[in-house]
Amino acid sequence: MALHAVDRTAPATLLHLRMPNGRTVGPFAVEVKHRLGRANLGQIIIQTQRTEFPTLIATEYVNPKMGETLFERNIPYIDTAGNALINMEDVFIHITGRKVPIDQRKTKAPTRAFRTAGLKLILALLNDRPLLNAKYRQIADVTGVALGTITNVFKDLEELGFLQTIGDHRRLRKFDELVHKWADAYIETTREKLVIGKYTGEDANQWANTDLEQLGAWWGGEVAAARMTGYLRPETATIYVNPPAGRVLAKLKLRKDPNGNVEVLKAFWPPKINATQGDRAPFIVVYADLLAIGDGRTTETARMLYEKYIAIYRR
Repeated sequence: MALHAVDRTAPATLLHLRMPNGRTVGPFAVEVKHRLGRANLGQIIIQTQRTEFPTLIATEYVNPKMGETLFERNIPYIDTAGNALINMEDVFIHITGRKVPIDQRKTKAPTRAFRTAGLKLILALLNDRPLLNAKYRQIADVTGVALGTITNVFKDLEELGFLQTIGDHRRLRKFDELVHKWADAYIETTREKLVIGKYTGEDANQWANTDLEQLGAWWGGEVAAARMTGYLRPETATIYVNPPAGRVLAKLKLRKDPNGNVEVLKAFWPPKINATQGDRAPFIVVYADLLAIGDGRTTETARMLYEKYIAIYRR
């Protein structure tokens, strides 16, 4: 198999694959991604629905877990380690398990900013912009993040180009990349740790009409997005609670069910910032919830949510 006939004059970069027998397969619209995560995968899924040709992802490395996701969605990809998935016409190529050669591996970028404490701090800074230029002790008091962690997260954000300091003034940069990286890290490193359990209830419509704020809880995922966009009919419910969760479970008449469509998680954002909207979780958390589900409905709704609401963080 060889790459062939790359056309850079077309509306998108097009790629053909030449097989050993001389036959060509394609074309594919190529989407190049330095790193592939759940957040930018959602954006790619949206794009594939709008392109004339199948979209092939070219990236540095597709880990086995992401490879399974791409396989399930039949999204073609190639990476620099030699992993690939092509399933088009009567051609099927699936190579997995290859790792990037040691001599090609890059030094890992700073990651402290995108662990749980860092995610909490970034969420606070996005929702309370004056906090960005407050003293570290004030930031620690508002966010509940340790002083040493704040120092390390700010250092990482500067090194990654997300934070610029001029004199005593700080400002966030590369906003879109920061939001997508936050959502990706939240899905991959933190969200699962917050899950209290899955449940089943009697009436999904009743849940959606219930104001949770008085119970110390907030809607995330599909229910919050449906209220915010008017576009989605929820098939699952995501609820964030300040533990214990007993009052919420009783009010909504939820019973434990590992296969249930109601997921209950611990709220992790700092309570002293104005991040929630009534009984809805912070915008960026709802956005990440939708991408974590990852089907066509929720991915499209995530795009709408981003354009309508999360862009306010730029102001």
